[in-house]
Amino acid sequence: MSTRKRLFYLIIIFLTFIDILFLGYSVFFSVSSTVRYSAVAFDLIVCIILWIEFFYSYMHSKNKKKYLKDNSFSILGMFPIDFVFLRALRLVKLVQLIKLYVLARETTGNISKFLKHTLLDKIIFIAILFIFIVTVSIRLLDPGINDIPTAIWFIVVSMTSTGYGDVVPVTHSGRLIGIIAMIGGILIFATITAAISTIYMSKISRSHHDNLESKIDDLSSEVERLNKKIDELKKE
Repeated sequence: MSTRKRLFYLIIIFLTFIDILFLGYSVFFSVSSTVRYSAVAFDLIVCIILWIEFFYSYMHSKNKKKYLKDNSFSILGMFPIDFVFLRALRLVKLVQLIKLYVLARETTGNISKFLKHTLLDKIIFIAILFIFIVTVSIRLLDPGINDIPTAIWFIVVSMTSTGYGDVVPVTHSGRLIGIIAMIGGILIFATITAAISTIYMSKISRSHHDNLESKIDDLSSEVERLNKKIDELKKE
């Protein structure tokens, strides 16, 4: 990838990150109509840029079906729709952009291997989908949680096992969803930890394998040298 193209991806990553911050702030905090209008306008501009990048990459991809399959979930996150779940999918698109940028750099071999083997974008999508399902469920089933931002706060706090206690469900259904959120959070974070551990363990195994092969080569050379020495002694 050329320097100009990497710079283009870096700019898109920066704009998408700022857009996510604006959208998140407008969801969790009360803002004026001017700020909300500015956030919506900025989000629309970012979505247009993301669609331009998407069509450009699609037209230059060798396997167009595979490209659509790999980007099927992130496409939903490129629509400027005022819906929490679709906006949250913008995170998947952000991770994919970072992945493309990192993989394009020849000096980041370790990071490239990490992104290729951990499937980080898919893990993030599963986490967002899980958060969406349990958030909507507890908002509908528990009267103690009155709005979506509060529901998201409770689910994230439960998944990370923080447990501030400022928001609690008041029904058995809400408590059951809280338990599911806790178990799901443990599984998601355990998956990320396992993926990272697998990368480092495979790196250690390759290092040991290379050291073992080097020692075997040295021993083979030494055996060959001794055999030659024995042959010379027999001739004498």
